[in-house]
Amino acid sequence: MTYFKTLLLTAFTAMSLSACATAPDPEKVCTSEWISKRSDKAISRIEKKAIRSIKPMRKASESWAKGKTPNPIQLFMLSNSLKSLEKELKNGQGIKDLKMLSATCNDPKIISNAMSGFLSKQGLPDNIIKFIEGTGVYQQLIAPNPTVVNRA
Repeated sequence: MTYFKTLLLTAFTAMSLSACATAPDPEKVCTSEWISKRSDKAISRIEKKAIRSIKPMRKASESWAKGKTPNPIQLFMLSNSLKSLEKELKNGQGIKDLKMLSATCNDPKIISNAMSGFLSKQGLPDNIIKFIEGTGVYQQLIAPNPTVVNRA
């Protein structure tokens, strides 16, 4: 019984000490290389989840670029794609990682720069990217977490 108590006390002490880990110091860790590596990883997560949403956007943008209006099926697929992308950007781990990175480094542009790069990488025309970036929903999605206290 004493052995069990000692083991339990040791495990509890080890867990307590590991919980005291401090947050990284932004001045030391927020180098462009450190930010880039983590931002790329977050965007990769978003890309894996949102890849199915991008194809209908590309097709609709190609129609608009040719001066045509997308057909009703393309518009329906585009609507569903935008909803799916919105869901990923609201709840996905990639956007959460970008927001945490932004809060850690006290730089809200990390999110918008990463997302602009992501949309450009998908082959979407500039006018579609600007349209997406101009929507209120997109602006809310890329806003830093208001619950995270920014360090001055």
